[in-house]
Formats: sequence, C-alpha cells, structure tokens
Amino acid sequence: MTWGEPVVRLRRTAGAPDRYNNPTYTWAESTLTGAAFAPARSDEPVEVGRTPIITQATLYWRTAVDAVAGDRWRVRGVEYDTDGTPQSWIDPFGSPVGGTTVQLKAVSEAG
Repeated sequence: MTWGEPVVRLRRTAGAPDRYNNPTYTWAESTLTGAAFAPARSDEPVEVGRTPIITQATLYWRTAVDAVAGDRWRVRGVEYDTDGTPQSWIDPFGSPVGGTTVQLKAVSEAG
C-alpha cells in the first residue's frame, strides 16, 4: 500500500557566475513521496492599498526527509516557502517510526 502523496521540493543551488563574476542561482526540483499534506488556514490582513492572502499548511512524513529552511515546496500545484526550520519527531508510543514535519507558508495577492 502506498501512503501519502508526492510533493516537489525546490532547493536553491549555485550556478555558474555571471559575466561580472557574481554568483547566480537556480532551483533544483526533486519529487519526494509519502507526504501527508494538512492545510491549515488562510488569513487576509487588512492593509491600505494591499490585500495579501497568507496561506499556511504542514507537510508530514513518517521517515526522515532532507528538508532545510530555504527549501520551497510545490503541493497540489501551489508553491509554498518553508516557514521556520523543518523538525524531526519521535513516536511518543515507543515505535521506532519517527518522521519529519515542515511548516509551509504562501503569500499571494487577492484578485
């Protein structure tokens, strides 16, 4: 049986220097399987001249996953930033199974 769903991790990687020898960067994509996606909430703060929508969610894995604070994530067609530092968890009931939790945040403009 397959658990969870695939998500795409986007990680910033160094590219070749530009013509002025300044660093350049690209985003490398990797598909990670077995994620549980938990939508959390959306906020629409009132701000003069701007109405951003802030959407939060969480990714859970039942295994250790290579995730760092600067990663971006594409889940169900929406791109999220990592909000904070990914965390490892241990099963409180004594099972050797633990996992990884990644808090997500997306900011968009109201249409």
